[in-house]
Amino acid sequence: MENHILGVLENNFAQLRVLSNQNTKNDSTRQRKDIPWLSKIDLEQITRSWFTSPIVVIKYKLIFFWNEKAGCTYWKKLLQVIQGLKNNEVHHPDFNGLSYLINYKDNEITDMMFNDSWTKAVFVREPRERILSCYLEKGLNNAHMINHCAQTVKSFIEFLNLTKTCKDPHWFSQVRAPKYFYKNMMIGKMPDILTFTEKLLIKIGAWNESVKDWIYSEDRKNKTRYHARKAEDQLFQYYNDTKIQDIIFEKYADDYDVFNFEKKYFVFDKNIQK
Repeated sequence: MENHILGVLENNFAQLRVLSNQNTKNDSTRQRKDIPWLSKIDLEQITRSWFTSPIVVIKYKLIFFWNEKAGCTYWKKLLQVIQGLKNNEVHHPDFNGLSYLINYKDNEITDMMFNDSWTKAVFVREPRERILSCYLEKGLNNAHMINHCAQTVKSFIEFLNLTKTCKDPHWFSQVRAPKYFYKNMMIGKMPDILTFTEKLLIKIGAWNESVKDWIYSEDRKNKTRYHARKAEDQLFQYYNDTKIQDIIFEKYADDYDVFNFEKKYFVFDKNIQK
């Protein structure tokens, strides 16, 4: 009888421990949901490197996630203009006058990312067009390829294969933050760059006649289009079969998913898509 009672008590205590552990787990889950929190991996993904970090415009409470080969020269120059910066240098963080997210403390970054008073925006480009632009500017530049990849390439397909092992932000995925952030982020795409510019600047309170004049000026065109490669004009030359396009669809699956790009093969005999 005594052994039976002890057995019942032990079983009850075991059940209480299970319930206690479940409650603790639930409390922890609730805490994670209620309190903004970013892991070390999240922070590294968001801040990127010193040279590629998102741009912060404190005056307008904007965090701008720019991407290489997606109008980045235009966006950096525009963010200089709305802040009244006169720097001639556009890209180098030490000399362009822009503020970067990587320079902030972890707790500051976390607060900014979860704070709805901060506008988060990203500008992206269709992956097939973007990676082709990378090839035309970087892949065909032997000096760049030797410096960054220790070898040159002789064809587009050879370049695509090399990007699997050679790491360069020019051909990284454009998804550079935990995916849940993009649900509340302003997303702009290359074909709508001017429309998106106006929409974004109106939202943050930076749209005015002076900025508008700069956007449509010859000065802007000269300073932000000097290394454009017009990749969209050569799509059918390089994507002349579905195999190459399938490689891009797989390589940039996150881009197509998060930014809702359509996976439609290019038709080779007409300038239309299926």
